[in-house]
Amino acid sequence: MSIPHDPLFKEFLHRFFQEFMETFFPEEAAQLDFATLRWVEQELISNFPDQKTRISDLIAEIGLKAGGEKLILIHIEIEANRPKTLPGRMFEYYGLIRGLRQKPVLPLALILKKNVGGLQWQTYRETLLGHTIVEFHYGQVGLFDLDSFAYLDTDKPAMAALATLMQADPSQKAQIKLTALNSVVSSSLTDGDKIFLINVMQTYLPTEQLVSGGEQVMDTIQMIEGTWLSKETKKAIQEGLQQGLQQGLQQGLQQGELKGKRDIVLHLMQMKFGAVSPSYIDRLQAIHDPSLLDQLSEQVVFAQSLEDIKWPVVTTE
Repeated sequence: MSIPHDPLFKEFLHRFFQEFMETFFPEEAAQLDFATLRWVEQELISNFPDQKTRISDLIAEIGLKAGGEKLILIHIEIEANRPKTLPGRMFEYYGLIRGLRQKPVLPLALILKKNVGGLQWQTYRETLLGHTIVEFHYGQVGLFDLDSFAYLDTDKPAMAALATLMQADPSQKAQIKLTALNSVVSSSLTDGDKIFLINVMQTYLPTEQLVSGGEQVMDTIQMIEGTWLSKETKKAIQEGLQQGLQQGLQQGLQQGELKGKRDIVLHLMQMKFGAVSPSYIDRLQAIHDPSLLDQLSEQVVFAQSLEDIKWPVVTTE
């Protein structure tokens, strides 16, 4: 199963940037004024001499608590495919961002591969004729190498959710997931944030793949996930209904309900399997029975791939 690491963690950082910084880079976070945070909307694109296009993942602009009007940039690169070439690319990104934006840059990398070294500062060097020409440093979070129990802090629900992605004995994963779920659902986060974190946990640590932690633990996990999946569906339906109400009459209500249910199916598919081809979207649009969309949502949650989904037979009038 291909996991859409990039969009998932871009959204995660947009939602929980302060908690991320305070957890993994506390000394740096203590100097930042998070009330001034602004995401640079356009990703930086530049053509190199080799004619390849490079795109940086996330750039945050933020002020310092020290006062004055000084702003810095924080570049966060999400890496899941080529960690060995990352140091050189981080240096290239730094030079581009620093030169084009004309602001100090703090470079950070979130790596979603095992055996990269966990949490540390990395160094990229270039030497020439016996001299060190470049010595560049960037912060690294090698998420999969970290210890789950070190970050399973019930006062930080987003970090508790990330703890389910970290290292732990397989026999402990069910209890870790239950602890994280309880931390999320009992927190003061919005329903949208809670649903997002539950989806992240289910994407990286599917309940059906857990080594059983006992009947009570597994039943509780499934109850929590079932309850919040239902809330997600209802939320999407309500949003669809609101759009339908603007159009008026019963037809608008029905269209709103269908749109909401189609949106949730598509969202679940994208969260679990990445980009969804237009043919699947066309299939969704052809379904006009809300109960069939409900059944499809349940299938997506437990499917291992898009090919596992049994699509309902739809007759066209």
